[in-house]
Amino acid sequence: MNESPQCMGNADGLTSTDIFHAFDAATGQPIEPGFAEATAAEIDAAAVRSAEAAEWLAHSPPARRAELLERVAQGMDARQDEIVQRCVTETGYLPERVIGEFRRASGQLRAFAGLTRDRYWDQRQIAAADPNRELAPGLVVPRPEMRRRLVPVGPVAVFGACNFPLAISVVGNDFVAAIAVGCPVIVKSHPSHPGTCELLGQVVCEAVEQLGMPAGTFSLLHGRRPETSISLVQHPAIAAVGFTGSPVGGRALAEAVLKRDRPIPIFAELGSTNPVFITAAALEERCEVIAKGFADSLRFGNGHMCTKPGVVVVPKDVSQPFVDQVIGEMSKQTPLPLLSGGVAEAFDRGIANYRSAAEVQTLHQGGSGGAERDESLGPWHRGPHWFAVEASAAMENHDVHRGSLLHSETFGPVSLLVRCCDEEEMLTIAKQFHGSLTTTLHRGSTDDGFVERWLPIAERFAGRIIYNGWPTGMEIGPATQHGGPYPASLDGNSTSVGYESLRRFVRPVCYQNWPAEELDAAGPW
Repeated sequence: MNESPQCMGNADGLTSTDIFHAFDAATGQPIEPGFAEATAAEIDAAAVRSAEAAEWLAHSPPARRAELLERVAQGMDARQDEIVQRCVTETGYLPERVIGEFRRASGQLRAFAGLTRDRYWDQRQIAAADPNRELAPGLVVPRPEMRRRLVPVGPVAVFGACNFPLAISVVGNDFVAAIAVGCPVIVKSHPSHPGTCELLGQVVCEAVEQLGMPAGTFSLLHGRRPETSISLVQHPAIAAVGFTGSPVGGRALAEAVLKRDRPIPIFAELGSTNPVFITAAALEERCEVIAKGFADSLRFGNGHMCTKPGVVVVPKDVSQPFVDQVIGEMSKQTPLPLLSGGVAEAFDRGIANYRSAAEVQTLHQGGSGGAERDESLGPWHRGPHWFAVEASAAMENHDVHRGSLLHSETFGPVSLLVRCCDEEEMLTIAKQFHGSLTTTLHRGSTDDGFVERWLPIAERFAGRIIYNGWPTGMEIGPATQHGGPYPASLDGNSTSVGYESLRRFVRPVCYQNWPAEELDAAGPW
């Protein structure tokens, strides 16, 4: 990979002297070449080019935008080995994990190309005129014809996730949704995998150029400093923001957006503990299957999933066989590298917070890196950790350094078991949650009454509710919901994944008394 300037819509960027590096997640060592922090001039140039492209893209035929998405997928396929290898190095993910995400990303590009051709997001309504409308005897007030449709908002600033470097990144869910509806995109690469972002950015820039689309259709900016991100979202040309990351980062961008002269929408997917509730009947009927499923779900992506089962709620009197079997599964899992040094440090702080709480019991400690690590492991390697607490203590504890035990999300392979006295206490625990991407229920054959009482509670705080399954692994389709009440999202009414994510980057316009033939350029009514 050659060191290159910012990918600003196929144009030569300016050169910054502020250089940062990616790191090999397995060893903690820096990787050459370095990447240049985007300058104020580069951010401005990218935003101006994006604004110039916005009108063309908004009125472009959907088939042209669909072709761009397909061309990007083809470009990714042509460079799969290079992209996968770089991603494995920067993230420490197992190759099969990265290949699976690669296929998800390329499949999402092709799926949204189809949605673009079909104008999936393009809902239109017509209220017919009535020149003789009589509101009361002798009172005629003509009703005008009104037509309503959705139009693209304009340039979208995208901030990809550290844990999904392909599917929620440069060519990920925000990119496909924005391009599909006709919005230019400026991506700020994630500093933990800038090399992967650079390769994907090259693919998009090449596709834009091959199709003769405006240069500002797509831009990629590198940066690790918060000031870079804030400068981008505060640029007057930016019309919306898509963000996946921590609550701290999302709130900082939201505050920056509110300080603009003209605030804009920000769609941010943030944090979640994704509580899992397991009934006594479920454990009695299939304890071994549930135990293995939980251990595997927590292990998926080494606990880096925003949907990992971070809290598990069980009835205490039948929980010990479940605990024993989960520990047996965790004992077989070797430590894997976390995504970055920062993630490893945050993970260690989270583990220390659990250990510092007198009411918290340590159930399992996987191997770890750090100063006392096994020499065969890298500095960021961490194995699964599992802790337990009584339900009464979990509800009383609201100060484990950074929040209550039930709501403290620690990125990585760690989860908290909450032991309840009975079903009533399980329902009381459920009522403590106020915002989560998911919640899960494992029920048995005799649990109809509990399910009827639990489900309305779950609907109040979760975006996706899983039945006898696990929250990791999410289908992309018309019914997908990835978002929920804060802190799961800043906007719990939208989804950042799935077909409905298209509607984030459009806004409604009403045309009153306009002749239909003069609106045909925007598509058939």
